[in-house]
Amino acid sequence: MAFYTTSDGINLFYEVKGEGKPIVLVHGWSQDSSVFQPQIEELSKEYKVVVYDHRGHGKSDRPEFGLTLNRFAVDLRELIDHLNLDNILLGGWSMGASTTFEYVKTYGVDKLAAVVLFDMTPKLINDVEWKFGLWHGEYTLQNALDDMTTMSNNLADFMEPFLRRAVPYFTDEMIDATMEMALTNTPHIMISMWLAMANNDYRDILEKITVPTTIAYGVNSTLYSAETAEYLNSKIPNSIVVPFEKCTHMLVMEDAVKATEVLLEAAKHI
Repeated sequence: MAFYTTSDGINLFYEVKGEGKPIVLVHGWSQDSSVFQPQIEELSKEYKVVVYDHRGHGKSDRPEFGLTLNRFAVDLRELIDHLNLDNILLGGWSMGASTTFEYVKTYGVDKLAAVVLFDMTPKLINDVEWKFGLWHGEYTLQNALDDMTTMSNNLADFMEPFLRRAVPYFTDEMIDATMEMALTNTPHIMISMWLAMANNDYRDILEKITVPTTIAYGVNSTLYSAETAEYLNSKIPNSIVVPFEKCTHMLVMEDAVKATEVLLEAAKHI
């Protein structure tokens, strides 16, 4: 297993497979880099594929500090520099897309040649003027505060109803299996990163994503609507929208073949 040490002393797990032009894939909240295994296997036949576990996730260290999206973007840039990568296809799913937004906010499109965003909003919290956030415009700041309070008491009490709403077709057995994995996470890290997502608004940086960008979304996603993807498309120059039919927020896993195809198409720009 390979690790690199960040500038603030945290050891982060990463994996490199294949040779050629670089593709970096960034996982979401409560997940780890193994969610991209089908993409790693296929893409690495033609490209150098890099995946890693965010701090606080998977095999990486689980610190008490640096639990912000800004620090996650710095971690990503330090990995890019550690591996001497340039002209990258950067693919982010869910919070991985938030990390991508934060990277552009901090570094612009330096080192990037193309971007793929999988089912994410630039602003999680809805309000009177914004209805393209979580739960199709229903999720408020008070909901976020309530959810973080629930997580602090018992992470399972948040995860089970979240999963049932996020993936309505999950059977009890599938819920149990997913819960078993989810509950290996550290509660204070899950809370901190939920707060980080709730606290950020990336609408103002979308026009700065000037490289070719693919906006993928699940047609059956209960988290984000088609209108969210259309909003991103209207603000990000040189972007296209790709719907994943019959898929939820778990689109990368539900249609791994199409996710790979989307990444391969985007990789033509690198």
